Amino acid sequence: MSEVIRAAQAGDLETLQHLLRQHRGTINLDARDENGVTALSAAAEAGHLEIVKYLLEEGADVETGDEEGWTALMGAAAAGHTEIVKCLLDSGAPINAKTTFGMTALMSAAAQGYREVVELLLNRGADLSLRDDNGWTALVWAAEEQQTEIVELLKQFRDRQKRGEHQ
Repeated sequence: MSEVIRAAQAGDLETLQHLLRQHRGTINLDARDENGVTALSAAAEAGHLEIVKYLLEEGADVETGDEEGWTALMGAAAAGHTEIVKCLLDSGAPINAKTTFGMTALMSAAAQGYREVVELLLNRGADLSLRDDNGWTALVWAAEEQQTEIVELLKQFRDRQKRGEHQ
């Protein structure tokens, strides 16, 4: 199975297609490697949109995460891959899923300063009020990582929500 994950992580569609044809019906696309990573998560975090789409078409589970609950959506958000985040959300990825320590895709994107991803997640319904196990929200994460532009964006969004306005 690690061959499938390696091909997905490398963005090698031809090898991935060959492996899935060769082992049709016997490969669990949601199997994890020794680090708990799935093929979908590896491709999403590495930024391989074509691979992500292919794995989803082949039946990869958009909700499967590693042992800590880190999902493909979280990996794509943390790496700033806007189009992959869009694709995963369109495929039903749970936007407010949390890791075992409470991290969400929004928190990850905010901490890394990925404005487009943060805006996309907020516009798709990410919960700005969620807290991790330390009590930190996406706003706290952005402030802690000195992502000034993201802090302002999150504050504006929060204030609009309080007033009942939509994006």
